[in-house]
Amino acid sequence: MRRVPAFALVLGLAIGGVAPRISPAQEPQPPQQKPADEAPATPRSAVQPRSAAQAEGLRRQLDQAAQLQLGSEDVFLALWQPANTPKPRGVLIIVPSEGETADWPRVVAPLRRTLPEHGWHTLSLTPTDAMADPLARLTTPAQAAPSAPAKDEAVEDIDADASPQPADAGYLPEQTAPADDEPSAEPTPPQEDAAPANVERMQARLAAAVEHVRSAKPAEIVLVGHGTGAYWASRYLAQDSPKDIRQLIVIDPRRPAPAEQSLEDTLAALPVAVGDFHTDERPAAQRQALQRRNAARRADHPDYRQVALPALAADRDGAQEQLVRRIRGWLDRQPPR
Repeated sequence: MRRVPAFALVLGLAIGGVAPRISPAQEPQPPQQKPADEAPATPRSAVQPRSAAQAEGLRRQLDQAAQLQLGSEDVFLALWQPANTPKPRGVLIIVPSEGETADWPRVVAPLRRTLPEHGWHTLSLTPTDAMADPLARLTTPAQAAPSAPAKDEAVEDIDADASPQPADAGYLPEQTAPADDEPSAEPTPPQEDAAPANVERMQARLAAAVEHVRSAKPAEIVLVGHGTGAYWASRYLAQDSPKDIRQLIVIDPRRPAPAEQSLEDTLAALPVAVGDFHTDERPAAQRQALQRRNAARRADHPDYRQVALPALAADRDGAQEQLVRRIRGWLDRQPPR
């Protein structure tokens, strides 16, 4: 049997003594993840409704001198354009349709920018959001206060089928709601009183606008409603019966989804001069125009006039100019106060 040298045994014992022994309990464990319920909650910001986002876009684009903040609890943007004459004829309060802005390129902007050249102040309002809009059902008036987005935030033209107007025509692109990747609020069930609350907000905005223009003591106040804005303007006149508003102009009027009152019956019962202008040649719009005219005839309205304007699909600017001329003609035929 071969003998191992003594120094080899001593060396082996020395190495074995210094080598660490790792027990199973001392083996490194993978880092444990926190349970899902312990993860820090990230607060979500409230949804900014479409009208608030569009109004914020207008604030960034338009001169501060043209901007007014009206209302108390429900503060909204209104655009003021003074008459370019030494003796103004009065004030036109323009009520856009749902989904539009106070400077919408169709109907609203041409009227508010052109009629001051012919002696009329104009005040254009921001309408409330349509109750058919999911964003409108997720927000309350307190949440609707606009928050200023970043200056470099990109904006889009929400009037998709309409090309932007040239800069020398005085038109500005409209704003859209925030991008889809922005944080949004948790969906909440729609409340049963959402439609009545929207009616009250729209009527309150009209009342605030009328009260504001009264402070200037104008010679005449005329309400101008486009689309669903025509319904809200006529409803305001029917409910409040203001003595200092003697004229109502409606352009392609239609009733909003949550409204219950008949538009044609409301117009027929108003004790003011009504100019009904319609440009929509679709069969449904033509039937509604006929219903409004017949209702006014049955009620023997003292001063109801309906004007049909041919659609100029190939000449958008020409169609807007034609509308402005006809409305000017309606205003000129009304005797001054």
